[in-house]
Amino acid sequence: MTIPTVPALVVPEVFSRWLESRGLIYQILVDFYGRKPSLSLVAQWRANRQMSIAAELTEGGRELKRYLCGQDPSELPQICEKEKAEYVRLMNERSASLFSAREAIQLGREQEFCNELSELYASAGVVFKKCSGEADDHISIELEFMAVMHERMLFNSFSVRSAMELLDIQVRFLEEHLLKWTPQFCSRLNAATSSPLYLGLSHMLEEFLPQDLQMLRAWRASLESSASTMA
Repeated sequence: MTIPTVPALVVPEVFSRWLESRGLIYQILVDFYGRKPSLSLVAQWRANRQMSIAAELTEGGRELKRYLCGQDPSELPQICEKEKAEYVRLMNERSASLFSAREAIQLGREQEFCNELSELYASAGVVFKKCSGEADDHISIELEFMAVMHERMLFNSFSVRSAMELLDIQVRFLEEHLLKWTPQFCSRLNAATSSPLYLGLSHMLEEFLPQDLQMLRAWRASLESSASTMA
Protein backbone atom coordinates (compact mmCIF):
# COMPACT_ATOMS: atom_id res chain seq x y z
CA MET A 1 0.00 0.00 0.00
CA THR A 2 1.28 3.45 -0.92
CA ILE A 3 1.10 5.98 1.90
CA PRO A 4 0.42 9.49 0.51
CA THR A 5 2.96 12.04 1.56
CA VAL A 6 2.05 15.50 2.81
CA PRO A 7 4.48 18.23 1.75
CA ALA A 8 6.39 19.54 4.76
CA LEU A 9 6.15 23.21 5.65
CA VAL A 10 9.34 24.96 4.57
CA VAL A 11 9.69 28.71 5.01
CA PRO A 12 11.84 30.41 2.34
CA GLU A 13 14.29 32.97 3.68
CA VAL A 14 12.51 35.82 1.88
CA PHE A 15 9.46 35.28 4.15
CA SER A 16 11.29 34.47 7.39
CA ARG A 17 11.68 38.01 8.76
CA TRP A 18 8.07 38.87 7.96
CA LEU A 19 6.79 35.70 9.68
CA GLU A 20 8.99 36.28 12.71
CA SER A 21 7.76 39.88 13.07
CA ARG A 22 4.09 39.91 12.02
CA GLY A 23 2.82 38.14 15.13
CA LEU A 24 4.60 40.65 17.32
CA ILE A 25 3.20 43.57 15.32
CA TYR A 26 -0.32 42.25 15.74
CA GLN A 27 0.32 41.81 19.48
CA ILE A 28 1.62 45.37 19.82
CA LEU A 29 -1.53 46.67 18.13
CA VAL A 30 -3.78 44.45 20.27
CA ASP A 31 -2.09 45.57 23.49
CA PHE A 32 -2.34 49.30 22.83
CA TYR A 33 -5.74 49.36 21.13
CA GLY A 34 -7.21 46.94 23.65
CA ARG A 35 -6.20 48.48 26.96
CA LYS A 36 -4.90 51.62 28.59
CA PRO A 37 -1.14 52.15 28.16
CA SER A 38 0.09 51.31 31.65
CA LEU A 39 3.63 51.87 32.82
CA SER A 40 4.23 48.12 32.95
CA LEU A 41 3.02 47.70 29.35
CA VAL A 42 5.25 50.49 28.06
CA ALA A 43 8.23 49.15 30.03
CA GLN A 44 7.61 45.67 28.61
CA TRP A 45 7.80 46.89 25.02
CA ARG A 46 10.74 49.19 25.69
CA ALA A 47 12.72 46.17 26.89
CA ASN A 48 11.63 43.86 24.08
CA ARG A 49 14.39 43.52 21.48
CA GLN A 50 12.10 41.73 19.06
CA MET A 51 9.85 44.80 19.04
CA SER A 52 12.72 46.87 17.68
CA ILE A 53 13.16 44.42 14.83
CA ALA A 54 9.44 44.28 14.06
CA ALA A 55 9.05 48.05 14.26
CA GLU A 56 11.46 48.55 11.40
CA LEU A 57 8.99 46.99 8.95
CA THR A 58 6.86 50.16 8.88
CA GLU A 59 7.40 53.89 9.24
CA GLY A 60 4.60 53.97 11.81
CA GLY A 61 6.44 51.29 13.76
CA ARG A 62 9.58 53.39 13.71
CA GLU A 63 7.56 56.37 15.00
CA LEU A 64 6.23 54.22 17.82
CA LYS A 65 9.68 52.87 18.62
CA ARG A 66 11.19 56.36 18.81
CA TYR A 67 8.41 57.52 21.11
CA LEU A 68 8.36 54.54 23.46
CA CYS A 69 12.11 54.00 23.60
CA GLY A 70 13.30 57.59 23.38
CA GLN A 71 11.84 58.86 26.65
CA ASP A 72 13.79 59.25 29.88
CA PRO A 73 12.57 56.55 32.32
CA SER A 74 11.78 59.22 34.91
CA GLU A 75 9.26 60.78 32.51
CA LEU A 76 7.38 57.56 31.75
CA PRO A 77 4.84 57.74 34.65
CA GLN A 78 3.69 61.19 33.54
CA ILE A 79 3.62 60.16 29.87
CA CYS A 80 1.57 57.06 30.67
CA GLU A 81 -0.97 59.07 32.63
CA LYS A 82 -1.34 61.45 29.70
CA GLU A 83 -1.76 58.59 27.21
CA LYS A 84 -4.24 56.80 29.51
CA ALA A 85 -6.44 59.89 29.43
CA GLU A 86 -6.16 59.98 25.64
CA TYR A 87 -7.11 56.31 25.40
CA VAL A 88 -10.25 56.93 27.47
CA ARG A 89 -11.16 59.91 25.29
CA LEU A 90 -10.60 58.09 22.00
CA MET A 91 -12.07 54.71 22.90
CA ASN A 92 -15.16 55.98 24.71
CA GLU A 93 -17.99 54.06 23.02
CA ARG A 94 -20.55 56.52 24.38
CA SER A 95 -18.89 59.40 22.56
CA ALA A 96 -21.13 61.23 20.12
CA SER A 97 -18.29 61.68 17.64
CA LEU A 98 -17.99 59.73 14.38
CA PHE A 99 -14.79 58.18 15.61
CA SER A 100 -15.14 54.60 16.83
CA ALA A 101 -12.92 51.55 17.18
CA ARG A 102 -15.66 49.19 15.90
CA GLU A 103 -16.26 47.88 12.41
CA ALA A 104 -20.07 48.01 12.58
CA ILE A 105 -20.10 51.67 13.62
CA GLN A 106 -17.45 52.72 11.10
CA LEU A 107 -19.37 51.06 8.24
CA GLY A 108 -22.88 51.84 9.49
CA ARG A 109 -23.88 48.20 9.99
CA GLU A 110 -26.49 46.82 12.35
CA GLN A 111 -25.46 45.65 15.81
CA GLU A 112 -26.41 42.09 14.82
CA PHE A 113 -23.29 42.16 12.64
CA CYS A 114 -21.33 41.16 15.76
CA ASN A 115 -23.15 37.82 15.76
CA GLU A 116 -21.72 37.10 12.31
CA LEU A 117 -18.21 37.75 13.58
CA SER A 118 -18.81 35.64 16.67
CA GLU A 119 -19.84 32.74 14.43
CA LEU A 120 -16.80 33.30 12.22
CA TYR A 121 -14.48 33.14 15.25
CA ALA A 122 -16.23 30.03 16.53
CA SER A 123 -15.93 28.30 13.15
CA ALA A 124 -12.18 28.87 13.37
CA GLY A 125 -12.13 27.42 16.91
CA VAL A 126 -11.41 30.75 18.61
CA VAL A 127 -13.10 31.93 21.80
CA PHE A 128 -11.95 35.20 23.34
CA LYS A 129 -11.72 35.94 27.06
CA LYS A 130 -12.82 39.57 27.09
CA CYS A 131 -11.64 41.46 30.15
CA SER A 132 -13.59 44.64 29.40
CA GLY A 133 -16.60 43.32 27.51
CA GLU A 134 -15.29 44.33 24.09
CA ALA A 135 -17.61 43.76 21.12
CA ASP A 136 -16.58 41.14 18.58
CA ASP A 137 -16.04 43.86 15.96
CA HIS A 138 -13.75 45.97 18.18
CA ILE A 139 -10.38 46.68 16.58
CA SER A 140 -8.48 44.86 19.33
CA ILE A 141 -10.59 41.68 18.96
CA GLU A 142 -10.27 41.58 15.18
CA LEU A 143 -6.51 42.09 15.42
CA GLU A 144 -6.25 39.43 18.11
CA PHE A 145 -8.03 36.98 15.81
CA MET A 146 -5.27 37.58 13.25
CA ALA A 147 -2.62 37.08 15.95
CA VAL A 148 -4.16 33.75 16.99
CA MET A 149 -4.37 32.54 13.38
CA HIS A 150 -0.75 33.54 12.84
CA GLU A 151 0.43 31.52 15.83
CA ARG A 152 -1.51 28.47 14.70
CA MET A 153 -0.13 28.77 11.19
CA LEU A 154 3.44 29.20 12.34
CA PHE A 155 3.67 26.86 15.32
CA ASN A 156 0.93 24.26 14.87
CA SER A 157 1.18 23.63 11.13
CA PHE A 158 3.44 20.86 9.95
CA SER A 159 2.41 20.68 6.33
CA VAL A 160 1.79 22.95 3.37
CA ARG A 161 -1.88 21.98 3.33
CA SER A 162 -2.62 22.90 6.95
CA ALA A 163 -0.62 26.13 6.66
CA MET A 164 -2.55 27.14 3.55
CA GLU A 165 -5.89 26.55 5.27
CA LEU A 166 -4.93 28.92 8.09
CA LEU A 167 -3.38 31.34 5.63
CA ASP A 168 -6.61 31.49 3.62
CA ILE A 169 -8.62 32.34 6.75
CA GLN A 170 -6.33 35.31 7.36
CA VAL A 171 -6.47 36.51 3.76
CA ARG A 172 -10.28 36.45 3.76
CA PHE A 173 -10.47 38.21 7.13
CA LEU A 174 -8.21 41.00 5.94
CA GLU A 175 -10.11 41.39 2.67
CA GLU A 176 -13.63 41.09 4.07
CA HIS A 177 -13.18 42.85 7.41
CA LEU A 178 -10.06 44.67 8.59
CA LEU A 179 -9.12 46.30 5.28
CA LYS A 180 -12.71 47.36 4.63
CA TRP A 181 -12.89 49.64 7.64
CA THR A 182 -9.47 50.36 9.15
CA PRO A 183 -8.46 52.92 6.46
CA GLN A 184 -11.43 55.05 7.53
CA PHE A 185 -10.74 54.29 11.19
CA CYS A 186 -7.10 55.40 10.84
CA SER A 187 -8.05 58.55 8.93
CA ARG A 188 -10.46 59.57 11.68
CA LEU A 189 -7.98 58.63 14.41
CA ASN A 190 -5.30 60.77 12.76
CA ALA A 191 -7.71 63.71 12.77
CA ALA A 192 -8.89 63.09 16.32
CA THR A 193 -5.56 63.04 18.18
CA SER A 194 -2.15 64.65 18.42
CA SER A 195 -0.78 61.88 20.65
CA PRO A 196 2.54 60.48 19.36
CA LEU A 197 1.50 57.07 20.70
CA TYR A 198 -1.83 56.85 18.90
CA LEU A 199 -0.58 58.53 15.74
CA GLY A 200 2.26 56.01 15.62
CA LEU A 201 -0.18 53.14 16.16
CA SER A 202 -2.52 54.50 13.50
CA HIS A 203 0.27 54.92 10.93
CA MET A 204 1.57 51.47 11.79
CA LEU A 205 -1.86 49.90 11.32
CA GLU A 206 -2.69 51.58 8.02
CA GLU A 207 0.71 50.72 6.56
CA PHE A 208 1.07 47.20 7.93
CA LEU A 209 -2.29 45.60 7.04
CA PRO A 210 -2.04 46.05 3.22
CA GLN A 211 1.59 44.96 3.41
CA ASP A 212 0.60 41.89 5.40
CA LEU A 213 -2.07 40.92 2.87
CA GLN A 214 0.44 41.24 0.04
CA MET A 215 2.92 39.01 1.88
CA LEU A 216 0.25 36.41 2.71
CA ARG A 217 -0.69 36.21 -0.95
CA ALA A 218 2.96 35.91 -1.99
CA TRP A 219 3.64 33.18 0.56
CA ARG A 220 0.54 31.31 -0.57
CA ALA A 221 1.83 31.36 -4.14
CA SER A 222 5.18 30.07 -2.88
CA LEU A 223 3.50 27.24 -0.94
CA GLU A 224 1.41 26.29 -3.97
CA SER A 225 4.54 26.18 -6.09
CA SER A 226 6.32 23.99 -3.54
CA ALA A 227 3.38 21.61 -3.29
CA SER A 228 3.08 21.23 -7.07
CA THR A 229 6.82 20.55 -7.35
CA MET A 230 6.61 17.76 -4.77
CA ALA A 231 3.40 16.27 -6.21
